[in-house]
Amino acid sequence: MVPENKRNFLRLGIFFLLTVWCFGFSFESLFPGSSLAAVSYPILKHAYGEVCHQIPAKTFLIGGKKLLVCARCTGIYLGALTISLLSLFFFKKLKLEVKLLYVSITPILIDVIFSSFNIYKYSKIIAFGTGLFFGSIVFVYILATIENIFIEKKFSE
Repeated sequence: MVPENKRNFLRLGIFFLLTVWCFGFSFESLFPGSSLAAVSYPILKHAYGEVCHQIPAKTFLIGGKKLLVCARCTGIYLGALTISLLSLFFFKKLKLEVKLLYVSITPILIDVIFSSFNIYKYSKIIAFGTGLFFGSIVFVYILATIENIFIEKKFSE
C-alpha cells in the first residue's frame, strides 16, 4: 500500500474509533428511554468513569440526560473528533513544535487554578472551550506519532 493510502486508511480508522467513543458517552442522551441505553448504561458509565471524574454538576445535559463525561472531557473528545475529520481532507504531513502543546494546556491550567481558588465560578462553557482547544491540538500530536510509528516506521530520531 502506498504511504498516502496507508495514511488515509489510518486516519479513517482513527476517525471511526473517535466517532464510536463520542457516540458512547452521549448514547443515553441520544436514545433516552431505549432498552439498549438502559442495558448499556452501567457498562458505559464505568468505562468512561476510568477517564473522567463524571461530577454531575460539571456535566452537560442533553435531552434531560447527563453525558457520561464532564464538560472539559466532552470538549477534548469533540475537539479530537473535529480535527480527525479535518485530517481526512487536509494536513498531508504534520510538522509540529512542542511549544504549541504547552500553549494548548495553558488555558486548562488557568481555568482549573482560577476556579479551584474561587477567583471565578466554574463554567461548563469555559471548561468545554478549553477542552476543545486542547483536544484539537493534542490530537494532532497523537496522530503525528501514530503515523510516524505505523507509516514511516520511525521509532526514534
